[in-house]
Amino acid sequence: MTNLHHSTLKTPAIGYAIREQNRPILDDLNINAAEITFERADDPLRIDKFIRDNDFDHVSVHALKLSPAGAQPPARKYLEAIRDVAIENGAQSVSDHLGFTRDSDKGAELGHFAPPPWTQQALDATCHNVDHIQKFFGDTRFYIETIAYLFEFEGTMREADFVASLLKRTGCGWLLDVTNVYANSVNFGFDPYEFIATVMPHAASVQMHLAGGFYDEKSEMYIDSHSEPIPDPVWDLYRFSLWQGIGKVEAVFIERDQNFPDESGWRSEVRRVREIAEQVEVPA
Repeated sequence: MTNLHHSTLKTPAIGYAIREQNRPILDDLNINAAEITFERADDPLRIDKFIRDNDFDHVSVHALKLSPAGAQPPARKYLEAIRDVAIENGAQSVSDHLGFTRDSDKGAELGHFAPPPWTQQALDATCHNVDHIQKFFGDTRFYIETIAYLFEFEGTMREADFVASLLKRTGCGWLLDVTNVYANSVNFGFDPYEFIATVMPHAASVQMHLAGGFYDEKSEMYIDSHSEPIPDPVWDLYRFSLWQGIGKVEAVFIERDQNFPDESGWRSEVRRVREIAEQVEVPA
């Protein structure tokens, strides 16, 4: 039998994706990380830092329109605007979604994230774009997020193998959205634990998202709505992900965009995220 002991490794920085509704509790001692959604912070009339006077161990800027899996790299103007927000708020990282939001650099916006086809051609294009993004941001690490999707294009490989190859080839970080992996596993019938175990060895650095959604009876699909408490299967998958990613997980962010909890709800949720992270055990 393998002996286990409590890890002496550093606990990930833990916090929220900043929303006006959770600002009042961002000084909670359990919170030492914050994620800034770039599109919320990119306001020319704002004169103070988006994180205001809060002091976090890890700040990340989360973009929505880099479109890393698109046909072309993102426009320099958009990259520069993200960099400005990152510098202003002392961010250690930038992230965006493994998908595309437009058909070209100046093309029409889709209004949502579409997954790439899991093919070699799409993998090559995504790696090219990620390399371009990483070169621009330099020492500010770029993380790519596993998205939830409601359809798949015809492909020639599994998503897990696509993501693993992308991380291996580019060296970028993995923003493991645990809820998105759970949603896709429900909707497309794969084992989420196997998915994470397949990808994690190829990630040099990891961040995580946690959120709550709901199962829509009409469409017979799980919807990642960021509107509900984190469900038990996601908590279990989060614990497994921490164990798989020991020594790699830099930050964990909770997302909530609707049906906001009261103050005790916000505080108890982030406390549970931290308690689980601090209880992770590693092989002796």
